Amino acid sequence: MWASPLDVCAIRRNPGAQMRGTWGTRFFGGNDFSTPAPGPPAKGVRWGFSISRSPKASLGLWPKEDISSANMDRCLYCFEEPNSEEHPLPAAFGEFTNAPTLKNYICVQCNSKRIGLLDEQYVRCGPEGLLRKKFGIAGREHHEKVNPFYRGSAGGRRIEFLFWDEAFQCDVNVELLGGNQGRQLCELILREKSGQNPPCHIALRPEMSAEELRKIVSLLNMKGDLESRISYDPVTEQWAQELIKEAWPSVSFSEGVVGATNFQGGIAKFQVTGRYYRAIAKIGFHYFLTQFPKYTGLEAIFSDIRSFIIEDTEGLFPDRVNQFIGVRPHPLAIAMSDPKIIPNGWVGHLICAEIRDGVCLAHYEPFISPEGRLRARTIYLGRDDAGGESAIQAHLHRYFEHGKQGRFSGEALSVLPQGLNLEPTNLAPEIVVRSSIGSVEEGNL
Repeated sequence: MWASPLDVCAIRRNPGAQMRGTWGTRFFGGNDFSTPAPGPPAKGVRWGFSISRSPKASLGLWPKEDISSANMDRCLYCFEEPNSEEHPLPAAFGEFTNAPTLKNYICVQCNSKRIGLLDEQYVRCGPEGLLRKKFGIAGREHHEKVNPFYRGSAGGRRIEFLFWDEAFQCDVNVELLGGNQGRQLCELILREKSGQNPPCHIALRPEMSAEELRKIVSLLNMKGDLESRISYDPVTEQWAQELIKEAWPSVSFSEGVVGATNFQGGIAKFQVTGRYYRAIAKIGFHYFLTQFPKYTGLEAIFSDIRSFIIEDTEGLFPDRVNQFIGVRPHPLAIAMSDPKIIPNGWVGHLICAEIRDGVCLAHYEPFISPEGRLRARTIYLGRDDAGGESAIQAHLHRYFEHGKQGRFSGEALSVLPQGLNLEPTNLAPEIVVRSSIGSVEEGNL
């Protein structure tokens, strides 16, 4: 039974719940983990995935290349001195040996504040934030630790990961603890007695004040009488009950019930701003500059992509995002997700830089693994009408199979072009606008 706001039904969360079955399937946006067939390969192209490594690379002695260090007198995004080292792949994904970085292209202020803001939302508020928790990936030790299931970042909302709890007879939010282990959030669940609108879930935190909680509830704009539930465990029970009583002194709690220990069919919800997509553009642009040193990034052909990355605007503008980012119909390297080829269940991020008849492009696919994959994207950077060459560079940032080695989470490996699926193709828009009802959706993840 649901309780009134003055009679809260307590539900005790299970601290060691396990996700089973198809939760990952629904998250990855497909009916299963299969990947679409690429069609027949072009003549003369050998399909498959291969990695080129120098003899020194196997000994961990492959130095970072000097091509990623520019002799520039101003920052890419302002007029300050470019005196920092920037990681195209956000450092929150871990450090990788031999990973290409941008040295002395960007000033400290732009790198740590303006660019850093994009990375914060990208690694915490989108699908990548959920997968970081699933695979147990932590950023640098000195960075602020944020639980993305309880708090959003840089303008993006917290991740909601909803499962039906048979014991509670309602949807509950679950936070991932690593792998397929998770637990119910400490949260207040409210719903209208009329049942016209879905329930609202409010994550409760120890530092939350009663005034803050009341304000959140008032902004929900819920109508009529409300029914409520609170989820907690023995560790959070005392402060959670005290918070509710302080917010609504006349509240009473019913006898609690123990929640489910297994969940299936979860649905993840993400709400991001333009910063999320600008971070993706940043990854592609900065990686491109590490691979093609003839460009400084200050050329006029890159003025639009620089403006898109650095100009902080309110809201989300689909046309602007779609101008630079498109979704590829197939993975960048299809064989990489085949467990028969790669049986150890490794996880990695693939970034490519390409010049195709003067068009400068980047391609990016994060969190590739045999379990499933996110969308592969192409980022349009600019067109160099004076440069007719065609070239491809790529790196796989692959995590070590048995966890971190020192401060490094994995290694960056150079990928041969013949192992990539970069044939010209029609790209789908990153954001689809359904004008009939005036809403925006990102589509399958």
